[in-house]
Amino acid sequence: MKLLREPLVHFLVIGTALFGVFHFVKAGDQPAAEEIVVSSGQIASMAAIFSRTWQRPPTAKELDALVSEHIRDEIIYRQGVAMGLDKDDAVVRRRIRQKMEFVADLAADVEPTDAELKGFVAEHPGWFRSEPRFSFAHVYFGGADVPDAEGLNRLLRDLNAGTADASTAGSPFMAGADFADLSRSAVAQTFGEDFAAGIDKAAADAWHGPVTSAYGTHLVRMTGRVEAREPPFEEVRAAARREWLHLKKVAANDALYERLRANYVVKVETGAAEEKRAEVAP
Repeated sequence: MKLLREPLVHFLVIGTALFGVFHFVKAGDQPAAEEIVVSSGQIASMAAIFSRTWQRPPTAKELDALVSEHIRDEIIYRQGVAMGLDKDDAVVRRRIRQKMEFVADLAADVEPTDAELKGFVAEHPGWFRSEPRFSFAHVYFGGADVPDAEGLNRLLRDLNAGTADASTAGSPFMAGADFADLSRSAVAQTFGEDFAAGIDKAAADAWHGPVTSAYGTHLVRMTGRVEAREPPFEEVRAAARREWLHLKKVAANDALYERLRANYVVKVETGAAEEKRAEVAP
């Protein structure tokens, strides 16, 4: 709106804000001074943070500066809250939510027993089962270099008969012609899911294809394969503990939210949103 761009409007807004600040800091209008206590524990915490950051303890002067900055921070923070500057601030809201969820995380931070972890692994076997691993060679064709179906089948027969040389066939491939001990997910990430699925059932020591990838067309020879397996508990204990703790913290946060949610009556006004959708509908 043109009105919002007028300098006079800007002046009035700034003036109103300054009036509010002076109203709050004016000594004669303030109630009795609030007390700010900087405890010995807080000072020790400041010193510890300084030591971790700078790898040495603070000097007396530096510690005094830390305490002074803490007091300054506290005074300005309290004044801002008194003025309502924390209201409707997305950053403040996000930080308070993070702190609340951190409190719930602390409540859920209980060390699991091996029996609990073994039960957890048994409930989620797919999370901890090792992937199959592939070793393979390939002949790559990209872009306009891809032969027709008859040409690909003829090359495939020649490769399996040993009358064609894989090192001279096809187009250059930047990552090379041979790959060793790649997990199935790594193959899918590099070449695409269709390629990984195409070689997953391939017999070893024989050329087969064509197999398509994100790059083009391939003839592939599997040179080795390690099947997926259920690893011993000790191999997955650390991963199981990490996942167990994560799920416990998620559950604790959900439980906290549900308890707090019960204290509120929530009304969602959908009329305005529906009107806005109607405005932009084709």
